[in-house]
This record gives sequence, C-alpha cells and structure tokens, in this order.
Amino acid sequence: MNTGARKFARLVMLLLPAVFLMSTQLLAQSTPVDWAVGDVFVGTGNGSYEVWHSANPTASSPMYRILQSINDGTANGGTTNGGATAGCGFDSAYRFFGTNSANALVDRYAIDSGDNNHSIAQQLASNSGGTLPESVVFDGGKNLFIGYAGGATGGFGTIEQWTKDTSPLNVTFGKYVFAPNAFSVPVDNTGPGWIDLAADGHTIFYTSQGRKIYRFDSSLGVTANNPSVWADLSTLNGSNNFGTLYAVKILGPNYDGSNGVLVADQSNVKLIMASNGAITSVQTFKFKSNSNLQALALDAFNPLTTFWVGDASANNLFQFNMSTGKTSVVLNTGVGTTLGGVCVDGGLSGAELAARPMTTQTFSVTPTSNTISFTSPFTGAVFTATLPGLQNNVTETLRDSVVDSSFALSDSTVFSFNPGNPSFGLSTVPGNMVCDQTLTSAAGLPNACEVFELEANPNSGFLGTSVAINGPGNLPGTLPNPRLLRNLDEDITDDIDYSGTKSPGKCVYTINQQTSNPGFEICGGGFSSPAAGTTFSKNQASSIPFKFNVAPTGQCPSGKSPTNLQPLLMIVQIQPSPGTGPTPAPVDIPVTVAGNSGGPPTFVLTGNSWQLQVKTSNMQAGFTYVATMVDLAGTIPAISVTFSLN
Repeated sequence: MNTGARKFARLVMLLLPAVFLMSTQLLAQSTPVDWAVGDVFVGTGNGSYEVWHSANPTASSPMYRILQSINDGTANGGTTNGGATAGCGFDSAYRFFGTNSANALVDRYAIDSGDNNHSIAQQLASNSGGTLPESVVFDGGKNLFIGYAGGATGGFGTIEQWTKDTSPLNVTFGKYVFAPNAFSVPVDNTGPGWIDLAADGHTIFYTSQGRKIYRFDSSLGVTANNPSVWADLSTLNGSNNFGTLYAVKILGPNYDGSNGVLVADQSNVKLIMASNGAITSVQTFKFKSNSNLQALALDAFNPLTTFWVGDASANNLFQFNMSTGKTSVVLNTGVGTTLGGVCVDGGLSGAELAARPMTTQTFSVTPTSNTISFTSPFTGAVFTATLPGLQNNVTETLRDSVVDSSFALSDSTVFSFNPGNPSFGLSTVPGNMVCDQTLTSAAGLPNACEVFELEANPNSGFLGTSVAINGPGNLPGTLPNPRLLRNLDEDITDDIDYSGTKSPGKCVYTINQQTSNPGFEICGGGFSSPAAGTTFSKNQASSIPFKFNVAPTGQCPSGKSPTNLQPLLMIVQIQPSPGTGPTPAPVDIPVTVAGNSGGPPTFVLTGNSWQLQVKTSNMQAGFTYVATMVDLAGTIPAISVTFSLN
C-alpha cells in the first residue's frame, strides 16, 4: 500500500504486551501508484519499464492498463540515462530488479521510497567484464545471478553471482556485493544472457542465442562436465529446427527440469521435455505472425500453466494458457519502444518458491464488517487490518511468507513522518534495520523473518488502513526498539498521512528494529508519569503529564541527559470487541499539547526530565489508550504506557 506525494504526515508508535507493532489510519487524497502482485513489468528501452496493471488479473480475459513507466535515469538516485532494458525479476520481499543492458547495470528500485517515486535503491555494475545483462534471478537466500549476453570470447560467456551483505560492520551492509563469482561458461553465439534457476538454488539453465539449452551447477563451478547441454534443439526435424533461443523458464511444480522447460524460440515458444541430454517431447505454441519472440515470464497466479511472451520487433505481449491453448491477453508497448524483457510482480523463481513457506488468503470485507484477522500458520502471529469508513465491499488479499532474514532488511534510508504545526515534515533515519526474528526463532525457523503483503480490491471507498501485528498470547514482544515498516523504507509504526484520495492498494509489512545508543538508558525503563493503568477523569480542561528521565547507562537517576533527543509522543485508542467478528485495530488519536502551543507533541528537557503536558480534549471517555514515546534521533529505545479515561 504505497502513498502519493506527501504534503502532511504524522508518525505515531504503539507497543503493547504481546503486540509487536501497530500502524493506524493512512488517509490519502491522490491516486497512489501501487505495484500489486500480478502487475506486468515490460522492458521498453531508454532505461525504462512499463508497468501494466489489471484490477482483476485472474479473470479469464483480464483488462490491463499502463500504470506508469519507470526509468533508471529519471528515478531519484539513478545514475544513467537511456539504454536497452531486458529481463527483470522480483526478490522474496517484492522488490523489483531491472536490467539496463546498454549500461551493464542491474537496477533495484524501491517499492515506495517515502514519496512513491520508486527511486533507485542500488545499481549493480558488472564486476567481471561481462556486458549486456539480460536477466537476473534469485536463489531464495542471499544470492542473485546475472546473465550477460555480451563479453563472450573464445566460446565462453559470463554469469555473475552477487550476495547480500549482512554484516553491520561493513559500509555495504544491506546491499548486494559481488560474491565474487563470475562463471565463464560455454556458449553458442552470445553470452548466457537468458538464465533461470532451479529449485535447488544453484542449478542454472541458460541459452546463448543458439539452439542449445545448457544446465550449469554453480555450486560445483566450471568443470569438464559442468555445464552440460540439457537439450539440443538442432537435432529436431522439420520446422522445429529453425530459430534462435532466447528467454528460458523452468516449469514447476518441481522446478528442476523434470516438468519441462519453456523457451522463446523466435517464431514460437516451445515446451521441451528432456532426459540425459536427449529431447523426449516438444510442444510448440505460435502467436500469429509474430516472429521475434524473445521475452518470457511465468504468470504469478498460474505459473504451472500460464506464461507471458513478448515480440521484440512488433512490441506485442501475450498471456497464454497452455492447458486451454488460448491467448487471454494481448498488449502492445507502443511506438518508440523496444520490448526487451518481461517479468510479473510475485512471479518468483523455482528457487525462491522452494526456499520460502508461503500462504495466501482472501477476505470479503463489507461496511458492516470492515476488519480482517489472520493467524500465521508459520509463527502464530496475528495480523489484523481495519478499513475505517468503508462504504463498499472490498476483497483483501493477504500473503504471508517466511524469508531469509537478508530480504527483510530495511532499505538504507527509512522515512519517518514528523508532526508539526504549521509545517509538517518528512525526515529520514538510517536504515538497514534488521528484521525481528522473535517469532520465527520460537517457531523453529532460524535466520528467517516474516513478510506480510496486503492488497485491497477495489482500492477505494475507505478512509485508510489500520494494521496491528500481534504475537501469540504466550509470547510477549521482546524486541527492544521495534518498528513496523511499510515497503521496507517507511516507518509507519503509527502513521496518519493526509496526502492522497485513495487509500493504498498494496503494502509490504515487516517488523524491524531501529538501533539505539547503549551508552544511555531510560531510568526505570519507562515513563515516570503517568503510572501504568492510571485512570483519568475526562473534561475539556484536563491534561495528562508525561515524563521520563534519561541518563548515561548506570548513572540513573541523577545522570545528565543528552540534549539531542527528538522524543515524540503518540497515542492510540484501543477498540472494544464488537461481540462477533475480529476486534478492530486501534485508532490513532491526534495529540494536543496543553497550553495551545500548536507545536508538535515533542518532549522538552527540564533539568534531567523530559516532559510533555497533553490535553484530553481529543480523547473520548470510556476507552483505554496507549501512549508511546519514540526518539526520532534513535538514541533511546521506545517506551509506552497504558491509561484510561472515565
């Protein structure tokens, strides 16, 4: 669930017993550019990808429209302009990677980037002399592989392996670095530009614009018998023995070649079955007069039966179902484009699918029942989402997966929203926040984190989305300084966003940890005022004093507090159980500073005590509230306290 350009924003955080994090309403006023599972990304040249979206991609004949065009030169942070764009892919946390062949780059785009401009988060430049990268594929762990169509000399070409740096001590922490592995593999006419990865995470199938499909085990390196020819199509008879092989895709459910391999063969697409290097069967799929079919991708919803194929000359893109033999979608990227590659959001490699447990559930939400509750079968985490102000029926899709912890690292910059009057603002905090492994470790899933992906269809008719992620009742949250991140680069631990008209359609949620300075501590571990469980009387003039003390570690209570903290107070209202159905997620309460200062709810240092007086005028009687302090400077961890009004 991305948001549009931000004009005003407000960040609030909540910690509850057995509740890791919570985010409340996200209000929008302009249509956000969301990327949803099933969106089709098409390389169109000039450093660009067209993003095609369908409101109902699983229909028998879905309608698609261009959602946007992204460019690695014009995107914030991009360093190039122009260049052919070819194959692409998504990692296990729904991040998009595209190739810029002319500039020998693989670009990682941010899912959101704080202001929804999908900026370039990292550019991977060739480290081996390989040129013309045409495809990228992920192993479901820390590694990705790049196939280069250029740089082939003496009958050999290059496949590079990159790995995610997970050492906080390194300046490249959180980014992909050259492994360094550059495999020089035998080829036909060009380098091994089109690659795909089997379920084992190390067997690569590739083509090189000849008539052979090769198989290479990267774990063994290049040897006399590795790589080997998996299928030689030059041995076929008749019209099947013509054309040039381009993109290749391994079919499931085994994703090891035993279920066949699809290959774009210029004038057609072939489904090849082979054993011990010998072809055992061939199915051929033609697409009218299209004679330069090069791009190929498996569908995200039906990868066993459905694929997308693109013609690099006519710029036509087709969705085809092998079980029915029918073409269900025909698109064209337009004049002035060159269709060079295609991939589908959520269309993962066999290696990624084999590496991560995943489940998908859909919910029907109505104006009278606007809350969903989902319990993870992997960790027991309870995911609750409420659509406040819902006016029409909505279908919500929740995808829950357990991934290698490296995928759930935040981006290098995380955006936080600072309240203030008259000027609201957007600040950034250092990213690469590690993900929380409390629940996954307890569930026997080491070095793994949980990723939730939520979509609403239609993406309209409600004011926002309130989300809560709770741990099982017998496993309280123990993460010292947790954050709920949206799309891996927005701290929405509790957020109201006043920019936009439609609430977001897709969010990737992860639980991460912001670091704090161990040289300082909050005396007593929490607020000195109010005491937990205090009940206050409600009236228009009443106010509540919030106080806490900070000192160098071991010097409480008299040690001198640092002065550079940015302690922000946030308050949410706990919602009562409706009697039937799940309890709605908590609701954010605007914090009004006593004295009509009009300023943001940030604490002021008086002596050694940080203090803030808050009016109760915005709080209804008869409810329980949770107030949370989060230090935007990241010096001290967050604290919270529960209180009531009568």
